[in-house]
Amino acid sequence: MPKSLPIHPDDVRKPGFVEFDPIPLCQYNGTVKSELGKYTAEALVNIYRDMVIIRTFELMLDEVKKKAQYGGIPYDHRGPAHLSIGQEASAVGQAFLLSVDDHIFGSHRSHGEILAKGLSAIEKLDEGTLEGIMKSYLDGATLAVVEKAAKGTVRSVAMDYLLYGTLAEIFGREAGFNMGMGGSMHAFFTPFGVFPNNAIVGGSGDISVGAALYKKVNHKPGIVICNIGDGALGCGPVWEGLCFATMDQFKTLWDEAHRGGLPYIINFVNNFYGMGGQPVGETMGFNVLARVGAGLTPDQMHAERVDGYNPLAVVDAIARKKQIIEAGDGPVLLDTLTYRYTGHSPSDA
Repeated sequence: MPKSLPIHPDDVRKPGFVEFDPIPLCQYNGTVKSELGKYTAEALVNIYRDMVIIRTFELMLDEVKKKAQYGGIPYDHRGPAHLSIGQEASAVGQAFLLSVDDHIFGSHRSHGEILAKGLSAIEKLDEGTLEGIMKSYLDGATLAVVEKAAKGTVRSVAMDYLLYGTLAEIFGREAGFNMGMGGSMHAFFTPFGVFPNNAIVGGSGDISVGAALYKKVNHKPGIVICNIGDGALGCGPVWEGLCFATMDQFKTLWDEAHRGGLPYIINFVNNFYGMGGQPVGETMGFNVLARVGAGLTPDQMHAERVDGYNPLAVVDAIARKKQIIEAGDGPVLLDTLTYRYTGHSPSDA
């Protein structure tokens, strides 16, 4: 039966004002030195390492696309490759604290997010679990190729496995993580909590909400993060997802065992460009993307602008937003500032 939610005319017609709280913009002021008490030196070095791995991986893709070769080895890749060169810190910072139970969904520009989440998982999982994943996934087809050249510890082999499986998928090869059928824009690796990226602009903006709802209804651990671009705010399905994710009934009408906001972060990877225009000053009117949260919930979706050029600022934001979600006060909106140094794709001058 529907539950009664009375609306009293005398109450809703009272004169007054809607008040808004300040939305934080790039407030993090920590340093590597100040964070050494919180994170080990090895962990901080790994953040830098992961950023370098992602940059190198995509520079390689850029050269393959533009010159049909890399390191003197010819290769004609005719599929898409939308690069995120310049956005490495935002991807690595986000993944740093996430476990395999935390699931990410992405856009057509998500190679860096896939690799960052995978590298984070490799650091957190024990060697036995890693070995089991590599041997069982696709009956070990990807591992069989990697083992021909990979040497070292289980973790180092796992890093080669992640890079090869992702690249083989981008190149449409059978040994790729999705047997070459997902390609650059639909790649995923669920054992590491990497769920599909999406060729449709903003396509993950509603699919990811369904994943968060599944976690909530079934009491599954972890959170869901949707990574989409700032240009995706011009897409209807993104707004449908936002409206669904922020429904009051989760906090007012649901039974006690399920009550509370969705375990969900919608993260706008804000590189200031859409495919056909620049959102700020041209195709949209928000000016500061984080402002959008104020129109959706009284708590403004705990919206915040984060300096995505600084991985430690992103780590700090994810840590704080996870606490909000664990308290049942989600969902959360992040406006993660970054920039891409290349065109929409390597074929875009």
